[in-house]
Amino acid sequence: MSRPAYFAIAARGTESVLADEFNALGIAPVAIERGGVRFGTNLEDGYRACLWSRIASRILHPLATFDAPNAGTLYDGIRDISWADHLEPRRTLAVDVAGKDAPAGPGHFLALKAKDAIVDRIRESCGQRPNVDTKTPNLRINLHVAGPRVTVSLDLSGRGLHRRGRERSGADAPLKENLAAAILRLACWPDAAPDIPLFDPLCGSGTLLLEAAAMRLDRAPGLGRPLPGGGGWKGHNATLWRRLQDEAEERRHASESQPVRLAGADAAAKAVAAARRTLQAARLTGKITIVQGELRDAQPPWSTPGLVVTNPPYGVRLGEEGELGPFYGLLGDVLKRRFAGWTAWVFTGNIRLGKQIGLRPASRHVLFNGPIESRLLELPIATQPVAGTAGPGWRRASPEAKALTTRLTKNLAQIRPWAKRFGTSCYRIYDADVPVYNLAIDWYEGAVRIEEYARPRKVRVADAERRLRDALHVVPDLLGVTAEQVTLRVRQRRGANQQHDRRENAGRTRVVREGGLRFEVNLEDYLDTGLFLDDRLLRHRIQQRAHRRQFLNLFAYTCTASVAAAAGGALATTSIDLSKRHLEWGRRNFRLNGIDPKAHQLVRAEASQWLSCSRDRYDLVLVSPPTHSGSRAMQTEFDIQRDHVTLFERVCDRLAPGGELLFATNLRSFELDTVVGTRCRIEEITSEVTPPDFERRPRLRAWSLKLRGGRPLQ
Repeated sequence: MSRPAYFAIAARGTESVLADEFNALGIAPVAIERGGVRFGTNLEDGYRACLWSRIASRILHPLATFDAPNAGTLYDGIRDISWADHLEPRRTLAVDVAGKDAPAGPGHFLALKAKDAIVDRIRESCGQRPNVDTKTPNLRINLHVAGPRVTVSLDLSGRGLHRRGRERSGADAPLKENLAAAILRLACWPDAAPDIPLFDPLCGSGTLLLEAAAMRLDRAPGLGRPLPGGGGWKGHNATLWRRLQDEAEERRHASESQPVRLAGADAAAKAVAAARRTLQAARLTGKITIVQGELRDAQPPWSTPGLVVTNPPYGVRLGEEGELGPFYGLLGDVLKRRFAGWTAWVFTGNIRLGKQIGLRPASRHVLFNGPIESRLLELPIATQPVAGTAGPGWRRASPEAKALTTRLTKNLAQIRPWAKRFGTSCYRIYDADVPVYNLAIDWYEGAVRIEEYARPRKVRVADAERRLRDALHVVPDLLGVTAEQVTLRVRQRRGANQQHDRRENAGRTRVVREGGLRFEVNLEDYLDTGLFLDDRLLRHRIQQRAHRRQFLNLFAYTCTASVAAAAGGALATTSIDLSKRHLEWGRRNFRLNGIDPKAHQLVRAEASQWLSCSRDRYDLVLVSPPTHSGSRAMQTEFDIQRDHVTLFERVCDRLAPGGELLFATNLRSFELDTVVGTRCRIEEITSEVTPPDFERRPRLRAWSLKLRGGRPLQ
């Protein structure tokens, strides 16, 4: 038997699924290899794969394979191909390079060398040369390298078969369509009876549902596409392609009335809106139902048991993995209590999180989502729903949790009376008081935020997870809130260039009270809530001292200190911050307190640069910078220990006679350079501005600096 004429690239782990798909399409021969499948003997096989394959990402037509130990042999091997048989000079081309360890050079160099060889050969044969178009070429050429071994192929896929002729939008980290199709095929969806429903409770932009509908309605993913690969290959047969397209259109029309029972839900309004737009564009609006809803509220859309197929988040952002354990536990509880008799297929890139579901897999399939090794778990659900709300024994509070309960009860008795006297509805209840429970627990006027600190290396992962589960069981009952009113966040150690990303896009905020002021907080979308609780008495100090003074707030964040100054009778406030989002948040905080933000300056700028340009004088200045910042908007990285002398010098230049600089930092090891004392009278005020709820574990250090007069800092 001759060697197959084509090679289909697929996500790692889906090669056998792709081979089954080709067998079902009547394509032969089929040979599985790492990263794809070799198949077919003629042009119709290649076209049929381009038209019907849901799992392949690219279809390649190999032209030559040779060894290229250096750039010269690479050029010669590519130039030896009769390129005039494949591309006319008036057409355009692009070269893609895949693979690694090529001795001839890096990928971009190989692409340039290949382009040179191709155009030189065509110029020699035709007297003219084609141009390069990397975005929409008439012919795309693929170079695969594995050490010195080079395979040159024509790419019949154009932009990639997974695109399905539509733009991808909507949810974060969307699942590629070809991987979604492989998941559905492993779940045996194409073979399911017409009355079997499929539900995705975490549907995002709806990729799994769209692929499921296309399978059930027999819609070819390549239907309506022009000639494969940009249409510039001289070997194309337009008549053959049109015939295959007509066959696919007939099949689509014949299956148009096929019954489809597909539904999905997602908590994010943005994702649901994007999914509905895509359904409309794909003419599937009446076939699939997508609603906005939380996972905890998910219900079977039909009484007939079917398939739950879903791709929950699995923690690619810093700290997010630790926050998702309870979410996976909730997924398991919802399935066991409400989807009795169904079979769930859960695709996750985190093996540990998959275990939190609490259902025993009947099968596991290893698939790669890009570079991420993932698991597709088949989870049969018992026909009798689980009764009660306690959950499995391994997910209940352990005996060790008694120490946490005792400490929380004691702290509440001490803090709540003080909070009531001060007039604050948000405060810290617990801060790693029991060392093994390495958490902070904050109260926000009827809601609770639990923050798990980075796990010490000496603590086993299983122990940390068990103690976190303890907290999530103990806290709601003790504080009189529902589980839905508890938000969990995990604070991980950041590398030098890492930033804490936005977690969600729920947009749910609440208003809290503090000493007669009102502030907006967001407990879900970000690691920080918009209000630093340990700065409370510092804000109170500013409010008391701001009367008839000009106030400057550097590193203003959400401008809470500026609001306090304005409420205290400041003549004017100026707030400096790099974040447009934080300044908009600050404007809302002004309005919440009946203060017109237009009467105050909120400036988007980097603090040091702004100080260098400013000529105004201020009577009261707050400097509360991050310990370290490497924002892309900054010209250089900022380190408070290293850079504070230069920063103070610029601030002191802006202080009015008799003015005061208030400096605060969360770096407990911070040491004020002695040179600062040559220009300023220094008083540490840490004890004065540490609120009672932080006395057990102080976070903030603060100083008051006043000018002596005389020389600048040296």
